[in-house]
Amino acid sequence: MEELLLSLAQLAIAILLSAIGAFLAMYMVQWFTRDIDEWQELKAGNAAIGIVLGAATLGAAILLRPALVVDTRPLDMGRTTAFVEILLTQAFQLAIGLLLTVITLALALYLFASLTRRIDEVAELKKGNLAMAGLLSGVIIGVSLMVSQSIGQILSLISSFIW
Repeated sequence: MEELLLSLAQLAIAILLSAIGAFLAMYMVQWFTRDIDEWQELKAGNAAIGIVLGAATLGAAILLRPALVVDTRPLDMGRTTAFVEILLTQAFQLAIGLLLTVITLALALYLFASLTRRIDEVAELKKGNLAMAGLLSGVIIGVSLMVSQSIGQILSLISSFIW
């Protein structure tokens, strides 16, 4: 029964912090597309904006996935505090993971925009350019897939210092 309660508590933490992660990913896209009101564009049916926002949310999920795994090996599972330690570790990993996610995606978009100076990605998205949306989505998802394992290792190392 204790394992079920632990799993439900972990699920609740994951849902809460994942929702925050999705919001932060969308906020990061808003930072990148400084001159666009994303919500207005979505209401107007701008699919390009929707695709990029969806990719940012998916990218955040890919980057945060390693934060859900709590290494229980260093914990004494016989102690009554192990339950709390696991939940705190997961919450801590997700919080650090959120920070790393925002930094990773922001840097990826900034570097890509810097390398493609001849293209105004934001203007193209505002025009509804689906090709540009696909390209930016590929950058977001590709970087997320390539970096997620590193984030998992960083989180594991940080957690090992705590316990």
